[in-house]
Amino acid sequence: MKTTVRFSPIERAATSLLEEKGFAVVPMRPCFPTPHKPVHLMAQRITTELLYLKLKQTNRPLTGFPATEAFCHDDAQLLRRLFPLRIGTAAPHLEIWIKNATGRFTCLEVLEDSIREVSRV
Repeated sequence: MKTTVRFSPIERAATSLLEEKGFAVVPMRPCFPTPHKPVHLMAQRITTELLYLKLKQTNRPLTGFPATEAFCHDDAQLLRRLFPLRIGTAAPHLEIWIKNATGRFTCLEVLEDSIREVSRV
């Protein structure tokens, strides 16, 4: 019996953007006894670039980077615990993508002790 994976609208939007950039995208299944996924998508490019993406959505405007950072602070901490960052090796990139009310994504890379905005899309 083949299982099918249903994508939410935000997962479909992120998947199509990643595929346009040459990534192969794999949905992540929940691995905890809760319905919340620590990571929604895994994307890999032939050049061995690997991304783990946490997707979030907001209907309110996030004014400035401090508000954006506060909005995803807990998710960044969780990603750091689940996927320890390795310096000097080909570690996966941990990213949080926030979709706003207009449908645009803000892409943030989770670093060892901070978050920075990246221009992924």
